[in-house]
Amino acid sequence: MLKIPVERQVRLSVLLLTALAVALYAIRLTGPTDLEADAQQRVVAYVMDALWRGNWLAQTEVRGWLMSKPPLHTWVAAAFGAVGGINRLTLTLPSALAVLGMALLVYHTGRRQFGDLAGFCAGLACILAPMMARHIALVRTDALFAFAITFAALAAYRAWERGGGWLPFWLAGAAATLIKGPIGPILAAAGLLAFFWERRTASATPPPQGKQWPGILLFLALTLGWLALAVQAFGYPLIDKLFFDELFGQVTGMRKDITPGENLYKPFFFFALRFLPFSLFALYGLWRTVRHPAGDAAERRFERFLFVWIAVGLLLFSLGAHFRADLLVPLWPAAALLAGREMARLANWRGRRTFVAVMAVVAIALLGLVYWGYHPKAMKSKEIRYCVEADRAGRELASSDIDPQRVWHLDTPVAVQMHLGVYRPWIKEEEALRLFAGTEPVFLAVSSPEGYPALFGAAASPLQEIFRWPTADLSQKPLLRVFSNENQQY
Repeated sequence: MLKIPVERQVRLSVLLLTALAVALYAIRLTGPTDLEADAQQRVVAYVMDALWRGNWLAQTEVRGWLMSKPPLHTWVAAAFGAVGGINRLTLTLPSALAVLGMALLVYHTGRRQFGDLAGFCAGLACILAPMMARHIALVRTDALFAFAITFAALAAYRAWERGGGWLPFWLAGAAATLIKGPIGPILAAAGLLAFFWERRTASATPPPQGKQWPGILLFLALTLGWLALAVQAFGYPLIDKLFFDELFGQVTGMRKDITPGENLYKPFFFFALRFLPFSLFALYGLWRTVRHPAGDAAERRFERFLFVWIAVGLLLFSLGAHFRADLLVPLWPAAALLAGREMARLANWRGRRTFVAVMAVVAIALLGLVYWGYHPKAMKSKEIRYCVEADRAGRELASSDIDPQRVWHLDTPVAVQMHLGVYRPWIKEEEALRLFAGTEPVFLAVSSPEGYPALFGAAASPLQEIFRWPTADLSQKPLLRVFSNENQQY
């Protein structure tokens, strides 16, 4: 049998993983837009606020509310937007590159720790798990946050192995903190607790050691430096939003109608179900780590590092008041590594050719399911149909002769402003009345006029409607209408 040189094998593996990620991303990106779903509209608004209004330290969503997460994800998306314009491609690129980055990190780490085939299988699991298909084109912080945690965690293990070199861990930890908050470094460092477990088996196991102060100082400079500047600009409301509403609120349920521990069993079951079929191998790998640990000290230490990384994450999410399945994404790279090892063991047992053929069928089937779920099935969803119509409304309004710089918004979809190229948070009814009372021409975009009786009620002064979408059926409730104090028709 022809033996492929190692360098060529690595290049081929990286090429195949990249091709799979690109194919998955293309399937998602060519499907109907979903920018108004899953709270993505908030992130779109943050990017527009940063890039078009220059609010880089902190941003507001379309309702005028301050952001609930630090701004690094917004900065990355805005950087792509500065080059290619703000659109679905540039908005989703941070997530797509993060998923690919996680897969390649997992591949190279798995290859070094468990062997070539295990590393490739781990990268495959990292890309093709159904939850990753969702996040590869989602305009949210989860994928980039998971990439930062994965980089930090693997950097921490490397520093533990070498007895020093902690700067990459603290730098990636700072990135995770600036994406989603201080839970990032906690998740990334959790696996180091495996030292206490490993020491029971091998008493000579060295503890994590080496200089920490340079990394800690860098971490504090980056995170607290941004926070100090942002608070100076936006004051206490930013502290209240980031810490009391978001951080403490999610953990304790404060200001929310939830209590800690009410989601006790959900993380485990979502972990098992949302990453099928690869989660079955991961769960088996977790069981083997406890019942049949590896005989080789280096492999045993790494598998226990992965086990604790996953276990601590599941425990934290189980005890917290807030939980959604997306929170599990930072745990999946560790699980994918264990799954990859078990898949490689199965391949060596059943025969590699048979295993490769089966995995090719599984990969094609999973890609087919993703296509079905995000193309034909998606258009049956009322929420997705709304997203598509909002996108069309924005394109139609942008192609009209109405000056986007003079359009104010009451309750319109964010996609409308994205296509107009001008970002303005919604104004209140009182401000709209004041604008219409002035002498300057004013355009007012609205989706639900019935919610503003002072402007559109029976006793209100009649306004000139100059645009509506959709226009084909006038009996249908329009998604977008534009009114003016001018008498010109557009």
